[in-house]
Order: sequence, then C-alpha cells, then structure tokens
Amino acid sequence: MDRFWSPVIRPILEAAEPRVVVEVGAAQGAHTRRLAPYCAKRDAVLHVVDPQPDFDPEAARWARTIELHRDESLAVLPELGAVDVALLDGDHNWYTVINELRALTRTARDADRPAPVIVCHDVDWPYGRRDMYYEPGRIPSKHRRAWKRAGLKPGRDRLVADGGLNYDLANAEHAGGPANGVLTAVEDFLAETDEEFELAILPVLHGLGILAPAARLEASPALAAQLERWRTVRGWRTLAGLAEDTRQRELANAAVK
Repeated sequence: MDRFWSPVIRPILEAAEPRVVVEVGAAQGAHTRRLAPYCAKRDAVLHVVDPQPDFDPEAARWARTIELHRDESLAVLPELGAVDVALLDGDHNWYTVINELRALTRTARDADRPAPVIVCHDVDWPYGRRDMYYEPGRIPSKHRRAWKRAGLKPGRDRLVADGGLNYDLANAEHAGGPANGVLTAVEDFLAETDEEFELAILPVLHGLGILAPAARLEASPALAAQLERWRTVRGWRTLAGLAEDTRQRELANAAVK
C-alpha cells in the first residue's frame, strides 16, 4: 500500500484528522514507516496488526511510536475499540475481510461513534474476486475454497503450474462466485450493513477501495472532496501517472536483475 501514500492515503488522513488509526498487514513495514511518523507528529495513536511482521521493532526508529499487535486481525480488532481510519492489507480473502469490516463498524457503534474511514487494498485483480490464504487452516472450512500453491496470470481463471504471480501462496483454484475475494467481501458488507457508506474504487496497483461513512462525509467537506477527487479527470490522471511510474520502476528493477 506504500505506493498510495502520497497521492491517496496521506490526503485522506489530513482530511479525516484521525485520533486513532489501525493498519492491518505491515509486512516489511514499507507503508508503516511513512504512517508512523505522520501519526506521531499529530498525537494520533497508531495500531499495527500483523501476526508475523517482517521488520524489527527494536531496530526501526519509527516502530517505537506504534502499538504493535502480533496477532490475527480478527482477534485484535474487536478489542481495540473505535478507530477513525482503518487500512486493511492483511489476509486477502472473503471471510477475513468481511469480518474485519464487521468488527470495525461494531466497535464504532458500541462507542456511539461513526464507522471509520476504511481503505482496502487488493479490490482488483488478482484478489478482488479470488481468495488467498496466508494460513488456510485459520479459515473455517465452510468459508475456505479449494486452493493450491500455484501462480496466477491475468486473463486466466485456472492457476498455472509454473511461475505466475504469488505462486508460493495458497490461492483459490477458481475466481468468482459467492463469498470469494476482497471486493466481493466489500460489496457483501455494504449490502448487509444498515450504515450508509460511499465507496470509491481506484483500479490501479491491484485496486484500492475507499469506504467512507456518510456521517463522516457530512461532517467533513475536506473528506468528501477526497472521494470526489477520484471521479474527476484530474484524479484519473493522477492514477495513470502512479501506475506508469510503478511500471517503469518494475522494468528498471527487472533490468538490474
């Protein structure tokens, strides 16, 4: 999610003025190292949730300003209380994501506060309509699709035997259908909740979904403007530039290898 920091995430934070932020899925900390100093300077509490973060909290100076939870998101989120902004980039499957969304809105309702602004990564290919499991055994069997450790290629439903994207991960054998994928989880959550949300989808870099509750949009014209931005020609030019910059960087890295 770190490629979205400057054009998308930081402007959302500036508009929302959060007191409590949660980031699910830190990996190597590329995005967290931007987010942590930002929150620290504004006296915002930052919770980072990752059962196996791939960075050393003792070595990273910015890590001293976060509250790190080495556990699964579905165990942590119900215990955090209400948050203002949530950044979800953890386990990319329907069961996990819809229950993360439910937990975030439930804790807000229990505190008599509006739901948070929620930003979900991977709402486009390959995991918008296909589950992936970091640890398949953690997903209840009735919500776990048939899977293989095999790769993905654009335009192909079946997994590929050799190579492909994320060939070392547990990917659902087929895309589509009910209860399959991150975007499907977002859509199913919006269909079931009684709280009104506005959804903006940015279809670059595997897709970013921004869910903003109507209550927060009405209270913050600046936040409403951030969502409206992605419906304008200028906003789409920003996304095109972001995608092209990423493409060029990846080509350059591949040439070095």
